[in-house]
Amino acid sequence: MTARDNAPEIGSILAYVDGGPGSESVIKTATKIGTVYKAHVEVLHIAKSVGSVLPPMDVGGSLVAATEIFEIMKNESEARANKAKSVFDQFCQTEKIERVDPDSNETLLHQELTVSWNLLTGSDGRDLARRGRLFDLIVMARATDQIGGVDSVQLEAALFDSGRPVLIAGEQLETLCSTAVVIAWDGSREAAHSVTLALPLLAKASQVHIISVGTREPGLGIEDFGRYLARHGISVENCQLPKSSKSIAHALVDASLEKKAGMLVMGAYGHSSLGESLFGGVTREMLEEGKIPLLMAH
Repeated sequence: MTARDNAPEIGSILAYVDGGPGSESVIKTATKIGTVYKAHVEVLHIAKSVGSVLPPMDVGGSLVAATEIFEIMKNESEARANKAKSVFDQFCQTEKIERVDPDSNETLLHQELTVSWNLLTGSDGRDLARRGRLFDLIVMARATDQIGGVDSVQLEAALFDSGRPVLIAGEQLETLCSTAVVIAWDGSREAAHSVTLALPLLAKASQVHIISVGTREPGLGIEDFGRYLARHGISVENCQLPKSSKSIAHALVDASLEKKAGMLVMGAYGHSSLGESLFGGVTREMLEEGKIPLLMAH
């Protein structure tokens, strides 16, 4: 038995769908990974509790305005929920997948892929983080500008408050289990944490490339980290890139595309200044690039 045979497994995956254009890709990505690991996949949509986000209004004209705003937000929330459910239903029909209850014993068997639908009403940030803590992996789409883009509360909640790795699905729908994977290594705590959580996926990759931009402190180089992965039975190819006029994010994306990687693993870096985006520069730029699926953790 090899070290890969002892690799950690993925038992459950939360596929968060917001009803936007990336919902189908999220479901397909999550179920492809779930099929490999015979895991349970819960497709989750959180309908925003509209009444809780409206501020108190004075009587008169302001009350009318509040009513109109409430109806607009309510209709938009319902439309997103209906769209998300429609995409899910169509996927299950096409793939001939029988749905199970999200809290049923069938989700515990670990004998084959199981899929469920879950609709919650509440805060799409707080409740996503809370639900996500009950799964091994969260899969979600890149947030559209309509819900805040990189600064969306859903993305920030998943990455910074769930304690779980987050896979930002790409537009390509090939399975990520068996393709080449790139690790962006900089010696940081975030990068080390992300790779540890990604071990189940790395163990099944066709090739793992460790890429580092610039020099690292002694003992934290790519060779050192390669030995860590080798102890898990994962063979790696090291690639040291010199600093150049390119940003770190652009250098990582270009190298990943050159390696034909199906996923890039990196740490999600926070911002230290209060009142600003929680995302640091490299994380923000990678999320905005959108050319390759990202697996990140903080």
